[in-house]
Amino acid sequence: MAVDLVHIVDRDLLAAINKVDQEFHKEGLIQVKSDIREGIEEEGINRVFYRLLTSNLNIVVTSDPLKWPCLNFPVLSQWASMAAGNHSNYHTLFPNDRPYKIRILTQVVDDGKYVVQIGKPMKDEEELAKVYSKVFLGSVFILLLCGIILSWIEAQKAMKGVRRVTTTARNIGQDGIDHRVELGHEGEEIEDLAETFNHMLDRIEQLMMGLKDVTNNIAHDLRTPLTRIRGLAESTLGKKDIEGYQESTGIIVEECDRLNQMINTMLEIAEVDAGLKKPEETSVDIVSLGQQAYEIFLPVAEDKGINLEFKGSSHPIIVLANTARLQRIIANLLDNAIKFTESNGIIRLEIKEAQNEAIISVKDTGIGIASKDQPRIFEKFYRVESSRSTPGHGLGLSFVKSMVLSMGGSITVDSLLSQGTTFSINIPLKSL
Repeated sequence: MAVDLVHIVDRDLLAAINKVDQEFHKEGLIQVKSDIREGIEEEGINRVFYRLLTSNLNIVVTSDPLKWPCLNFPVLSQWASMAAGNHSNYHTLFPNDRPYKIRILTQVVDDGKYVVQIGKPMKDEEELAKVYSKVFLGSVFILLLCGIILSWIEAQKAMKGVRRVTTTARNIGQDGIDHRVELGHEGEEIEDLAETFNHMLDRIEQLMMGLKDVTNNIAHDLRTPLTRIRGLAESTLGKKDIEGYQESTGIIVEECDRLNQMINTMLEIAEVDAGLKKPEETSVDIVSLGQQAYEIFLPVAEDKGINLEFKGSSHPIIVLANTARLQRIIANLLDNAIKFTESNGIIRLEIKEAQNEAIISVKDTGIGIASKDQPRIFEKFYRVESSRSTPGHGLGLSFVKSMVLSMGGSITVDSLLSQGTTFSINIPLKSL
């Protein structure tokens, strides 16, 4: 603002000198002198300073020096001499006897024959700047005060939401995980925090329920072989013939192998899910692998009176995977299909490719899976009621899903009760 005020004063001074120059060309020196004197009288004392000199610095007309004691006239003459060569220059005086500055313009007129000096006190401009400064500082103070108050209010509002989250967390520690943070109106960030906290609690509750189910299923599946082992051991104690001992020992070994297989499968799933065990992966022709699995399970299916079919691509389909794990995936799906398909049923193993993915599908005409059970069949130890009497420990599909995910693939299930089930696995093809 101070710079703009100086520019305004400079424009006024330049306009006044240009007016004098025009009068020189139209009216001549006598009229110019008369106009300058009239201008001095009209502007009033100490309102404007005029000085007209020849190019030799001889004074033609000037304001009363007694009314301008603050001006250094030798310096003014020096500026006039500079203007005679440079045509014009602006200067600012800082007089000791006045609280405001004086702006002076020196410029040649009438084609360099004369030098005009016009000065104007900047009293009004400086007073305006002072008023502006007071208003500005007052506004800044008010805005700062309002900002502090509003910031305090917003901080309290935000902390109210944070305290609500803290209270909920404290209640959870004392009463259980059923508590949730109530959503308020403290702002988007606090609402996001509350929603994220509630989502985390929902996830923790789901995990706890899943852990509870897993614990119950483990207890159920471990109790049966352990009870059988203990019963056989007790009955063996009462036997006297060697054949009885051998038979009981054989059954105990089988049950121990079943427990050992269950524990090993659990450990392998845990290692894969945690990313701790990275098996060696090679280029595998999944069509050839499917053909081998078909040939292995064909006699088993025929013994049960099931028609096992295989349809593979006419050309190799290469994926990057661990051969042993891929074999176990296909074997698990075929084994489940045979278990839950009655005689005269059909099982179809198909391997194809689509959109840069290898697709393995196992479709059967078995008992099917209820829609309410389908979201949980990949959980560890989860078994639907209809499969409780069937041999197994509920880890097969969980193992399949963990292995498929470790290969960057996906698995889906589509099933209807009494109509059959289709498992589909998608695995990315090996990039060339």
